Amino acid sequence: MAYFYGMKRGLFIISGSILIFSSCGTAKKVVKKEVTLAPVVVSAKNSEYRAAATRVWDIVNTRVVMRFNWNEKTANGQAWIDIHPYFYASDSLVLDAKSMEIDTVLLEKNNKQVPISYSYSDDELRIYTGKTETRDTVQLYIQYKAMPYANKTGGSSAITDDRGLYFINTDHAIKGKPMQIWTQGETESNSHWVPTIDKPNERFTTRIELLAPDSMQTLSNGYWAGSVKEGNHIRRDIWVMDKPIQTYAMMFAIGRFDITKDTWRGREVSYYTEPEFSPQAKRIFNYTPEMIEHFSTITGVNYPWNKYSQIVVRDYVSGAMENTSATLFGEFMNQTRRELLDRDFEDVVSHELFHQWFGDYVTCESWSNITLNESFANYGEQLWRKYKHGVASAERLAYDDLMSYIQSAGRGADSPLVRYYYNDREDVFDRISYEKGGAILRYMNAIMGDSAFYKAMNIYLSKNALHAAEVANWRQAVEEATGQDWNWFFNEWYFHGDHPVLSISYDYNDSAAQLTVHVNQDQADSSGYVYDLPLKALLINGDGNKVVDWDISHKQEVFTYPYKNGIKPVIVPDEGRLMPGAIFDMKKPWAFLSQFVHATGYTSKRIAITLSQVYASDSSSQEVIRLALNDTTPGIKEHCLSVLRAEKDSKRQQKFEPQVSLLAFTDSKNAVRAAAFDVLGAWKIKTDRQQLLDAIHDSSYAVAGSALNALFAVDSEKAYSIARTFFDTKPKSTLQSSMWTIIGKVAKEEDVNLFEQHSVLAYGTGKFILANGLYYYLVRVKSDIAFEKGVNVLTGMAMNDGIKSYRLGLGTWLFTLKDVYADDQKASKEKMATNTKRRAILQNYIDKMMAAETDEGNLKRYKELGQIN
Repeated sequence: MAYFYGMKRGLFIISGSILIFSSCGTAKKVVKKEVTLAPVVVSAKNSEYRAAATRVWDIVNTRVVMRFNWNEKTANGQAWIDIHPYFYASDSLVLDAKSMEIDTVLLEKNNKQVPISYSYSDDELRIYTGKTETRDTVQLYIQYKAMPYANKTGGSSAITDDRGLYFINTDHAIKGKPMQIWTQGETESNSHWVPTIDKPNERFTTRIELLAPDSMQTLSNGYWAGSVKEGNHIRRDIWVMDKPIQTYAMMFAIGRFDITKDTWRGREVSYYTEPEFSPQAKRIFNYTPEMIEHFSTITGVNYPWNKYSQIVVRDYVSGAMENTSATLFGEFMNQTRRELLDRDFEDVVSHELFHQWFGDYVTCESWSNITLNESFANYGEQLWRKYKHGVASAERLAYDDLMSYIQSAGRGADSPLVRYYYNDREDVFDRISYEKGGAILRYMNAIMGDSAFYKAMNIYLSKNALHAAEVANWRQAVEEATGQDWNWFFNEWYFHGDHPVLSISYDYNDSAAQLTVHVNQDQADSSGYVYDLPLKALLINGDGNKVVDWDISHKQEVFTYPYKNGIKPVIVPDEGRLMPGAIFDMKKPWAFLSQFVHATGYTSKRIAITLSQVYASDSSSQEVIRLALNDTTPGIKEHCLSVLRAEKDSKRQQKFEPQVSLLAFTDSKNAVRAAAFDVLGAWKIKTDRQQLLDAIHDSSYAVAGSALNALFAVDSEKAYSIARTFFDTKPKSTLQSSMWTIIGKVAKEEDVNLFEQHSVLAYGTGKFILANGLYYYLVRVKSDIAFEKGVNVLTGMAMNDGIKSYRLGLGTWLFTLKDVYADDQKASKEKMATNTKRRAILQNYIDKMMAAETDEGNLKRYKELGQIN
C-alpha cells in the first residue's frame, strides 16, 4: 500500500520540532540509538476475528464512464458490471456504493436492458436479480451520482482519508494551485466512485472512460484505448485493463501534466509531472526501467503489466499508492534539480514498483494477511539498494527500518505479523506489517540463501498469479523451494507476536585464557516464549577472523572461545543485525574498537560508534570516532557526525574539530558536508569566514542550509541578513528550513509580514518548514500585535489545508504555544501578564480552529491536547 512517512513515516522532523505528517514520507527513519523505548502494547481487547470476505458473487468486468462536476466536487457515473454467482446460485447481490445517489439499475437480458428491483441504504446497493446460476453471467447497468464529500471520512496513519475520489482546487479557491481529480482506493474506498465489491480478494478487468477538458491529461490502469470528442473542448479518454486486478488497485487521475516517456523491453514507462518539474522527471523517478529489469530477474517473473506509469499529484492523503500499472505519488516527489543533488525518493519508487508483483500480481486475500503486500515492498527497497548501491547502503536502510520498528514496539511487545483479530482494518498498516515484516524477510533470506529465496518468490508468484493468497501460500512456496519444513519459522515470526531481546555479556578469564559469552533472552513476553534463533557471529581473535554459528534456542546460552596467541577474542553478535529483534551488547570500549576495526559491515561499525559513546572519555572510544571520521563509507561518517553533535566536552570538541572542519569543506558527499556543518554549528566553532560564506551559496541545499545554521551559531545578525536575501531564489529543503528558522529565532516585529505573505504560497512540506519558523517567531517576538498576527497566520494554515493530517500537524503547534506561555509563578509580573494575554489569544484562535474542523479524529486529538494544556 501506500508508502507513508513515519511508518514509513508518521513524523516529519525539522530543526528539532516534530510534526505530524502522514505523507511518507519526510525525515526518513532517523534512528539515533541502539535502544528500546517504553513498551507500546497492542491489545486485542474487544477485537473481532476477521475472516476473508465471503465470495458470494464474482465480478468479471467493470466498465465505468465518469462525468465530473468540478465546482460541486461530485461525479455522474454509469457502470456496466458483468457478474455471476461465485459458486452457489443466488437471487440477489450486494454492491458497495458509498456516498452515492442511485438513479437507475437495469439488468441486461436477451440483449435488452430491463428495470430490476433494488434498494440502497447504509452505503450498500442490494439488487434482486432473480435466481441466477453460477454459470450465468449477467450484466448490470447502474446510473448514479458519486458524492465523496457528502459524508465524514475515516482513515488510518498510513492513508489518512478514505474519501476515495478527490477534487483538488476544482473550485479555484487557491490561486496558482493546479486543479486535479484523482482516486485513492486502498483499503476499501474505490466504492466511493463506482459500485463494486470492495474487498481485496475480488478481481476483474476494467474499462474506465473519463470525460476531461482538452487541456488536461488523464491516466488510469492498463493501456490507453483512444479518445472520443464530446464537444465543448471535452474529450472522453478510454483506458482498458485486460487482466483482472483487485478492486482497490483501480485508479484514475486528471490534471495538467507533462508526460515524459521511457521504455522497458519495448513497453511504455511514463512519468506524469507538473510542467515545472518535467525537466527532472527521469531523475525524480530514477532508475525505474532498471528497477523493473532487476525485479523481473530476481523473481523470475517478468513485469506483468503492459505499461508502467508514475504520477505526482497535490494534496495526496498518503505517500504513494501501487495502483496496478499506474502508481500515484504525493507532492513530496516534486523536486528541483538542486533538491535532487541532496536526496531523492528512490526507496519510495522501488517500494511501489515491487508492489506490482507483491500486492498487485498476487494480492493478500484479506487485510489480516497484508504482510504479503507490505513486507515484500519494504524488503524490495533493500533488495534494490543492495543491487544498485551496494551492501552498505542496503544494511543502512535495513538497520534504520529495524530500529524504527523496535522503538515503536517496546521491549518485545507487539502483535503478530498475521493478524486475524483486529478492531479496524486500518490498524494493520503499521510498523509491524512494514518494517518488522521486511526485517523478517531479510532474516529468512539470510537463512535460506539468495538462490532459494528468489526461487521461493518465483513459486509464490507463479502459482498464485492474478489471484489472492494467504501466508500459508508463501510458506508452501518456501518449503517447495528448499525441500525443508518451515512451520517452525512461520509459527515463530508470522503467528507469534513480540520480538526477541538478547542481552549479551562477556567474562574474560585471563588465567584460563578463555572468553565466556552469556546470551540471555530477555524479551517481555507474558507467555514465557523462547525463540529458536539460528544466528551467525563474527569471532575476532589473534588467529584471524571467522564467522561462527550461534544457534540460540534456550533462555540462556553460553559460548566459550580460547585466547589465541595471548590475544583476547572479541565477538560481534549477529553480524549484520539480521535478527528481527533487539540486542543489548555489553562490550567494553576496547572491544568496540576491535569491532570497528575488524568488522566489515556497515551495521557493526555503526553500532560500535553509537555504543562506544557510553564511555566517550575512554581512549578506545575516541579512537573509534577518529577512525569513523576517516572511514571510506559515507554513511559511517554521517552517523559518526550525528553522534558528535551531542558532544559537550570542550576538550573532545577541540580534538575532533580539525577532522570535522575538513569534512565540512572538502568531503565529496553533500550529506557528509552538511552533517559536519551541523556539528560545527552545535559546537559554535568559528571557521574561516570566506569558506563558510562560500558554503552558504553551495549548489547543495543541504550544505548551504547547514552552513547557514553554523554561521547563525556564531554570528546571528550576519546569518539573518543573508537569510533575508534568499527569498528571491525560492530555496527548498534544508536551506529553506534554515532561512525560516533563523528569521523566526531573530523575531523582528516586521517579519510577521513575511510569514503572512509566504503562507499562502507554501505547499507540501514547505508548509511545515514555514510553520516551524513561525513557531520560533511566536515564542520570541516581543510585540503583542505581531504575536496575534502570527497566530492568525498559523491558524489559517491549520484550518484551510485540504489534508486532515496536515491540519492536525499545523494545529498542534497552537497547543504547544499555549504550553510555552503557561503561567509561571516565578516570573515577573510583566511576564505573567504577557503569558496570560497570549494564552487568551491562543485559546481564542484554537476555539476558532476547532469550530471549523470537520474531522472527528482531529477534533478528538485537539480535545485531548486541550486537556493536557
